[in-house]
Amino acid sequence: MIKKQCLKLTVFIAAMLYSCFAHSSEKIYYLDIDFLMNNSLAGKSIVEQLNKKNKLNQETFIRTEKALKAEESKLISQKKLLNKEEFNKKAKLFSKKVSDYNSKRKSEMNNLSTKKAEASNVLIKTLTPILAEYSQKNSISYIIPKQNIIIGKTELDLTQTILKILNSKVKKIKLN
Repeated sequence: MIKKQCLKLTVFIAAMLYSCFAHSSEKIYYLDIDFLMNNSLAGKSIVEQLNKKNKLNQETFIRTEKALKAEESKLISQKKLLNKEEFNKKAKLFSKKVSDYNSKRKSEMNNLSTKKAEASNVLIKTLTPILAEYSQKNSISYIIPKQNIIIGKTELDLTQTILKILNSKVKKIKLN
């Protein structure tokens, strides 16, 4: 009698453990969005446009800084020639120019950061229908960003496959 109960209990525990370890029928894959941004044709076009904008900003900043330094040197050389009141007036004007420049520079840098975020969103919006179509064709339940994965099987990485599809469908993305 006790053997029968032990056998039933063992079968019950084994069934419970087996159900706990059963594999899910859901297909879950991951995708490296940063890799797509840096290596797809569309992503490269976005990065190129952002780099071009940044380079133009940097050149403008350098020219403005040189002009401000020259103006500062001129003002310092005139310190002994001008009376104190006139010198202070010019110094305040110069200080305002520097302040305006710093605020414009900060604004441009923030604008570039905003454009980067918008560019990522544009790429993701472009990628979404491609991923939806691919996941439907291949019965994939979930595609999650690689950034949220600590470790995963390399055969679950869709990055290269999606890169090929993205490159064939979207060559360039134009930013505003």
